Amino acid sequence: MYYCGVCKSIGRNFGQLSRFGLVYETAILALLLSLTSGNFNTSVIKRSTCIAHPFKKSMSINDCNCVDYAAAVNVLLLYFKLQDSWQDDRSIASLSAKIAIKRGFKKAAVMYPIAADSVFFSINELTKLEKNQCDSIDKACEPFAQMLSNIFKWLDSDVFSSNPLKLDLLGKIGYNVGKWIYLIDAVFDIERDKKDKNYNVLLNINENDIIKTTSEDIKFILQLCLANCAQAYEELIKIIENEYDTSSIRYINAKGVTDNLFYVGMRHITETKAGKLHESI
Repeated sequence: MYYCGVCKSIGRNFGQLSRFGLVYETAILALLLSLTSGNFNTSVIKRSTCIAHPFKKSMSINDCNCVDYAAAVNVLLLYFKLQDSWQDDRSIASLSAKIAIKRGFKKAAVMYPIAADSVFFSINELTKLEKNQCDSIDKACEPFAQMLSNIFKWLDSDVFSSNPLKLDLLGKIGYNVGKWIYLIDAVFDIERDKKDKNYNVLLNINENDIIKTTSEDIKFILQLCLANCAQAYEELIKIIENEYDTSSIRYINAKGVTDNLFYVGMRHITETKAGKLHESI
């Protein structure tokens, strides 16, 4: 419902073409913010068809500011990703898509300027690090981690301004999720980057090191991100369950999704993918 809600919000607020860049992560962002703000009990659920499934109705979350924010974040990330692709590869497809969604991007940037600035700064910093062939995992991960930390805090809204502890915990979750995503993407892309001679921090870390970084070292960093994320998430859930009515089926289902993500899904990916790195680094 949140995934469909984010997709419909993108089309409604930022143009239909931007919906083709929908990613699952922004639905999780909407869900977590909905849990933290208590919107899970008040959001409107609508059953309707969509552009991808014109003959089948599905349920989606509507009229929810958490969903609209996540939709804007999706557009911001998509635009800067296309811009980066155009600058790196001179991809005509990326340039065309970037131009096509520019109006929606501008609207998202006006609505959520702090998120837009955070994404812009992060992409610029990542570009600099890649051009300088950064050989430090922590430095390479930092811009993306900081970006997600700011995005998870939802600084463009005053929803959590009266609760600094919530802000801090959301920031910690976002930071560790961001670091994990950047590093696990490097794990996924390492063979392709090696073949195409593209930048990948995992291919650079051992060039100047006296002690070789092993796949177990990288796996440990990923596991540490997950441990930090889980600790902050557990503390956040305690606050939520003290503030809101969590006996509803909406809360039980929503928390089931986030529990599965933080305790099962991300850990499973870490175990299966990081364990195969020894042949590549």
